[in-house]
Amino acid sequence: MKNYQCKKCATHITSDKTPSSFNCPKGGMHQWTDLGEVGPNNYQCKKCGLLVKSKNTPSSFNCPSGSMHQWTKL
Repeated sequence: MKNYQCKKCATHITSDKTPSSFNCPKGGMHQWTDLGEVGPNNYQCKKCGLLVKSKNTPSSFNCPSGSMHQWTKL
């Protein structure tokens, strides 16, 4: 399982494959970012507030609040 987040609408889901891109609530298609493998550690982005359970530090790319995520391990 992996963590995915849409950089347009900030929706976060866990899935074993890339989610469907259709019907983003912000218009058009979702733009999914693979944040990494689900795991036992909690990380929160200081910019957008997203909280994920991840094996390692999640990918920093495509924070919905602009530029890069800034992860803190909780």
